[in-house]
Amino acid sequence: MKTYYNLYAIAMVLVLTFTSCPSNYTPDEQSGEIPTAERVDDIFVINTNEFGQEYYIFRTNDEKYWKPEGMTIWTVFEQVDEPFTSRTVTMAKPVGYSSEGGGYGIVFCHGEYEIDGKIEPVMLVVMINNNEQYIVGKTIGGVFHDYGWWKKTTHLKQGAGTKNKVTVNRESDGEFHIIINDNFVDSFRDNEFPQLSGGKNGYIVVITPFDSFPSPGIDVYFEEE
Repeated sequence: MKTYYNLYAIAMVLVLTFTSCPSNYTPDEQSGEIPTAERVDDIFVINTNEFGQEYYIFRTNDEKYWKPEGMTIWTVFEQVDEPFTSRTVTMAKPVGYSSEGGGYGIVFCHGEYEIDGKIEPVMLVVMINNNEQYIVGKTIGGVFHDYGWWKKTTHLKQGAGTKNKVTVNRESDGEFHIIINDNFVDSFRDNEFPQLSGGKNGYIVVITPFDSFPSPGIDVYFEEE
């Protein structure tokens, strides 16, 4: 499992501008790296469509969330899914950077664990982007550890605002299966401490250095099945 260590993780607690960024920092548009993750609940707003179905909107153009090295924002619900068995979410991103790194998706099996003497949030993550790619990983204390880098699949529909349905099933033997638009695409096991088998569910969105703030900002929609 590869770990992406954000070289500017201290920026989690700072509001950075170009003038405060190190002069030798140049973001790599092709790297697809996942910035340090931070929990921000109030950006994820619940709404109701004309059919009475609830969905969540992540929408912001607030420049405090744009950072030269990027920023990952996540939230979880209070309900605990223990053990985790299955979850399906339809999602779309009509506004925002579309390629590698511009991910959005679901959090599951979230919990808090003591790691090196400190209580840290730990969660499993599946993200997609608008360029037919997905990534799977585990976030420990805000640092994303991937189970294989961005992978391309034609089962994902391409383009801004296109809806894609992502399902994660946990099998009886502990293996997680990833199903995209009703097509099996991948599987993985969480074999490293702390091993996760249940917990809270939520959402996650990456704001990249290549997103434009304050205009147009970023919009992402999530609808649970």
